[in-house]
Amino acid sequence: MSDSNKQKSIALIGARGAGKSRLSRKLGKKMERAVFSTDTQISFAAAGRTVQQIVAEEGWSGFRQREFEILQTICNMEGAIIDCGGGILVEAPAGSDKVETFSARKARLLKEHCIVVYLKRPMSWLLQKMEPSASRPDLGGESYEALLNRRMPWYEEISDVILEANHLGTKDLIPMILNHPALADFAVVS
Repeated sequence: MSDSNKQKSIALIGARGAGKSRLSRKLGKKMERAVFSTDTQISFAAAGRTVQQIVAEEGWSGFRQREFEILQTICNMEGAIIDCGGGILVEAPAGSDKVETFSARKARLLKEHCIVVYLKRPMSWLLQKMEPSASRPDLGGESYEALLNRRMPWYEEISDVILEANHLGTKDLIPMILNHPALADFAVVS
């Protein structure tokens, strides 16, 4: 393993509903690496409150600050698989009528400490996949399509690897990640 990748983790980024959580768990098992979900860690640090409860009580700005703090902690761990929430590259708007912005501070953390893998899905696939759910916080009245149109270029901008996932399942995506040249230095256990 080269010195430049020795301390790095693999961070999976992408839209809500792209399949990052399932893929990260399977990848962690295959590579025998610890897996950390930013959303799960935020909930744990908030005494077990759900993401929805945190957003309801603290607003998106409180949640995004917690997300930054958790990302700082996780990024200091060596060789982990990080399952990033769909808004990992977002800063919450200052007022209710404002639009979220790109988070340079979270992007910098990811680029510095991780090989960033963007799990890219077609817009049509994501829109079909995402239905309102009690387990996910409200998008604040904005359409999912508008949110995706804003965030997708941000995912591409910071990615080291863009995984054109299309309609592929986890079993097809694992070998694509393991065989990608950018991850060649990561030891894989068969």
